Amino acid sequence: MADVSTMSGPQSTRHYTRPGVEAAARLLSFEPITNDVVQKWSNALNNYPAMLAGKKGDKLVSLDKKMDTIASLWQRPLGVNSKADEPALTKAQLIDIIIEWKFLKGKPRNALKPLLNANSDTTINECSRRAFRIAKAIRQCGPSHENWDESNTSMSMAISELCKLKGIGPATASAILGMYRPDIFAFMDDEVIESLYNGKRGYTLKIYLDINGRCRELAEQLGRKRNRFSNDVGDDVKWTPYKVGQALWTVATASATKNEELLSEIFEDDGSKLIQSRTITEDTNLEGKQGTKEASTTRRKRRKL
Repeated sequence: MADVSTMSGPQSTRHYTRPGVEAAARLLSFEPITNDVVQKWSNALNNYPAMLAGKKGDKLVSLDKKMDTIASLWQRPLGVNSKADEPALTKAQLIDIIIEWKFLKGKPRNALKPLLNANSDTTINECSRRAFRIAKAIRQCGPSHENWDESNTSMSMAISELCKLKGIGPATASAILGMYRPDIFAFMDDEVIESLYNGKRGYTLKIYLDINGRCRELAEQLGRKRNRFSNDVGDDVKWTPYKVGQALWTVATASATKNEELLSEIFEDDGSKLIQSRTITEDTNLEGKQGTKEASTTRRKRRKL
């Protein structure tokens, strides 16, 4: 099996703590974005459902579909009684669907469940309504637009509303807001953070705004090429930051699970060259080897994800 350094195409020299991120970094490294590159991104996104099934089977696929159903309800136009029809999150949706989906798709953090369960349905409903009102007003725009900074400020406010809930941090907030406004919010998967953020992986609002800005920019670039080359590549994807994140997660997970066939389909080359052979240093250093003071501090910071 080939080492990562032998992979064809542009490569990253960084080292990552999450398995498979090298493959996501490879997808990001194809620049400029041409019609061929758009096809690679589309190949990745199209395999997202298959990769969900490959990682955790029917349960994860079912939860993902339930989230899509909830998202469709939230995104419906308001009726005559607009206040009563405002979208809102319920405790059951949060605990039984979104959190279960997040823990299955990524790393389970069961220590958060008592905190999450301590939230009342009323509090969850009210915080989510306020967050959705803020998110609804955000204008979709690119980084060069004059409203870019204003949109980031509003995004911070929406995330902060959800973070008032016990056990909810920017990562979980991004999952909720990504369901409501996928054209603005990407989900903060570990693999997405590591492939896009230049520093140490973390779950702060600052880091989220950084990686989400990259996802928004990529969605705009892929969308422009889609419109220009759609007849050439047969790409009917309407790119959003949320879908950019899904594509990156798919590639990273395919590599981590050694799915050579899927990687070959995505990159249209030899998938075996994309399977990492080195031993990944898992983020146990973040969890605190030998009970160091630094590890203890990090654990406290990660109580809200």
